[in-house]
Amino acid sequence: MNERITFLERKYMKDENGDLIDDDKVLFSCWAEVPKSTTKEFRDRSSEGIEEMKKRKTRKVFYIRFRKDVDTGLHVEWRGEKYEVVDIGEDWQSKDMLMITCEVIK
Repeated sequence: MNERITFLERKYMKDENGDLIDDDKVLFSCWAEVPKSTTKEFRDRSSEGIEEMKKRKTRKVFYIRFRKDVDTGLHVEWRGEKYEVVDIGEDWQSKDMLMITCEVIK
């Protein structure tokens, strides 16, 4: 694990004018592994449609050590980009790792 990621919780607050603004509260930071694409995946991309390639560009997978306090309502910040957690793959038997799938927040 060689990348530092930060988990955020988005809260909506009112400013002095009464307008809603988003406020990201930092919950915790941890080390993560970001898997690299294999040669086969690169070759397969050339035969895929443009829409599928766009999906892959906006989607990231992070592997972190097992934690119970991660859910799909959180956001992740990595290298200055914010992502929304869309799926969590849990290993409840060995409680070793979590696979977190995220999409870029636009």
